[in-house]
Amino acid sequence: MDFSKQILKEYKNNADKRLAFICRMLIGLMVLVVVLNLTGVFKIAPIPLYLAAAISIIDFFLPTLFCDILKLRSERIRYVILTVIVLQSGLQYAALSYHTIIMLVFPVVIACLYNEKRYVIFTMIISLPTLVISHLVAFQLKIVPDEPLITLKGTVLYGILPRTIEFFAIAIVCIFISDRIERLIQTLASKNRELYEDQENLILSLSQIIENKSEYTGQHVRRVAKYTELLCHSLGYSDEDSWKISLASMLHDVGKVMIPEEILEKPAKLTTEEFDIMKNHIQYGRKMLEKSPGELFRISADIAHQHHEKWDGTGYMGLSGKDIKLYARCVALADVFDALVSIRPYKRAWTPQEAYDEIVSQRGKQFDPQVVDAFMQNYPGFLAIVEQYPDEPKQHISESIGKS
Repeated sequence: MDFSKQILKEYKNNADKRLAFICRMLIGLMVLVVVLNLTGVFKIAPIPLYLAAAISIIDFFLPTLFCDILKLRSERIRYVILTVIVLQSGLQYAALSYHTIIMLVFPVVIACLYNEKRYVIFTMIISLPTLVISHLVAFQLKIVPDEPLITLKGTVLYGILPRTIEFFAIAIVCIFISDRIERLIQTLASKNRELYEDQENLILSLSQIIENKSEYTGQHVRRVAKYTELLCHSLGYSDEDSWKISLASMLHDVGKVMIPEEILEKPAKLTTEEFDIMKNHIQYGRKMLEKSPGELFRISADIAHQHHEKWDGTGYMGLSGKDIKLYARCVALADVFDALVSIRPYKRAWTPQEAYDEIVSQRGKQFDPQVVDAFMQNYPGFLAIVEQYPDEPKQHISESIGKS
């Protein structure tokens, strides 16, 4: 499954937060300028300064309002924010002139925070007319009383023209920087996708080995994975994390490859000694997976080790409550439900309603209450999965079940 878009989304969300933080810093700087002017350190006309400062504080607070408070993080909002910053930069130059000359290039530089050069190009396009207009406004307001900017010709030749050239130079650098970032992020997303594809293929191969070792040709691991994904979604995991956990759950019984077949397929209740051997599969599974590379295998190791733990602490290792990882608690319920509704050499398949009643009766005992609640909410989905991935028991198993 390709979650590269999620990586890009997270990168842009982080860029939104950084931009909001930088703009808050600029609010502080504007306040500092006002204070320095009040104390006589700066000699700026008070009315233009205070007006520009008031508008600046409002404008520079918008990224925090949109991105951090209202959580409005969309392409349209980003373009609006960049536009406001460009106009704000022009206003500051028009009112304060050379005191804020660096603000003319600030928007195109800050646009580099995003991973696509289109933001820089957009900011560059709207900044150019803003640069020209702000110079002309400053000329009309007589903000700069010195030669050569007191004439229109001087403003054009020594104000607009050189700063346009300087702006182009910086903008081109910013375009190259943003293009480089964009390519790096795309490469990272591609490598991330390949990494998870490799882990997925290996997990699917290992799960097939697990199924082939069994005397029944089951879809057990696939159903458990699908149940787990439903539960994870219901419990607030993201799409990506739900997929990772569901895929990792397919190796919950990988340690059983180390268990003798006569114990795995014994058509009767296991003796105490046999059951002790069977319980070792959780340790075997963890040892097989915990040192494997990749996030999916680390999750698989936890699940293999903890999926037989119970909420009340009566499981294989005695872990209880939140000492058991949440995703392992999900797999524990999914595994039990599927075992109940499936044919085994030693039992008939329970009806889904019987399995449902048993799971609910173990709420707060064998199973985490919140996981049971998620199961109850998603029960129709569980039934659909049972129908979608049916088992096809081998003939001799069907006969043994029939005789029993």
